[in-house]
Amino acid sequence: MNCVVPDNAIGVFGISMVESGHSFVPFEPSWFNANEARFFKQAQRRQAQQEWLFSRFGLPDTEVDSEQMRRAAYREALNAVAKVCRNAFDQVGRKLETQIRKQRSGFVYFDAWGETATFEGANSWRDVISLDLLPKPILRDYGFRDFSCKVRGERNGFMHAIRLASDLLNSHEMDTVVVAGLFRSLPLMVLSSAAERVALHGGARAKLGTPCPSVERAGCVVLRRLPAQVTSIAITSYSQLPESQQLAREHLASEWQTRCNERTAYVMAGLHPSAAMRELEREAYAASAIGKRYLSVCDVYGDSGCMNPMLALSHLTSASEWRARSHALISADDGRGGVWALECWNGLHEAQEVE
Repeated sequence: MNCVVPDNAIGVFGISMVESGHSFVPFEPSWFNANEARFFKQAQRRQAQQEWLFSRFGLPDTEVDSEQMRRAAYREALNAVAKVCRNAFDQVGRKLETQIRKQRSGFVYFDAWGETATFEGANSWRDVISLDLLPKPILRDYGFRDFSCKVRGERNGFMHAIRLASDLLNSHEMDTVVVAGLFRSLPLMVLSSAAERVALHGGARAKLGTPCPSVERAGCVVLRRLPAQVTSIAITSYSQLPESQQLAREHLASEWQTRCNERTAYVMAGLHPSAAMRELEREAYAASAIGKRYLSVCDVYGDSGCMNPMLALSHLTSASEWRARSHALISADDGRGGVWALECWNGLHEAQEVE
């Protein structure tokens, strides 16, 4: 198997994520919101989860109930986006940041739900623009004048943003692309998404019992064309899984065997909260017999929707094992029965051909 960084790989120069620090609040269906209650029951059956726990930005420090959790203020979430952008640029360094401001720079913003100002109860048109379109203060503070857009992709927001950033960088239209995102755990949206019928996300053999934590997170990554000394990433495949559990397991095991090699440090999966899908991925990992370190992201960090692939990447860049190896595979469920393969290479160690 060849362990060679592809020509279309892009470099990660800075990455930062923050999450809500509030304790988890269990969701309790209310009699006056029939839609939420219906989606909650459907989600329980289809995801094999007993309850949903929410950790959200904008909650008071005191103990809150389920109704207060629904009305979490959005201001702290917008501030979190600004914070991760600052943290990511701090990793870039002052000299390169000054250079980036003088070059062609693009900004790609993503979220899960699209226009949410109505749900959030925004009280000014400036906040509506920041919630539904682009966070204007970030555009102003970092001088993104050449390109900016918003990507709404539900669970695929980060992956679509990376594809767009890769196209902009590899076509030499941009010198730098900053990708930032926010996941808001709006109970109605989270539960309605979990209640959807997807063949591989239901029918888990495990009994109801494991709570599903939904955690609000914001993240930012600074991307440029690939030099030798940084972590690089590339989306190398997308495939639709067969609806049969056995065939899907065999397909995943074969894909992972093909993409992993002796330099692989991690296989990261479990990016969907479905108990059935996480079970299938664990079985595929065992069947592949690749013997690499395995991480189920939702089992460790909880579910953050479109932020989960970035969360896996953030974990990877800070892992001690990553400093000693050169390759990792992130297998990202798209929520519709498909799987993305996001491969990562450690630029601190030259990628060489492995027989």
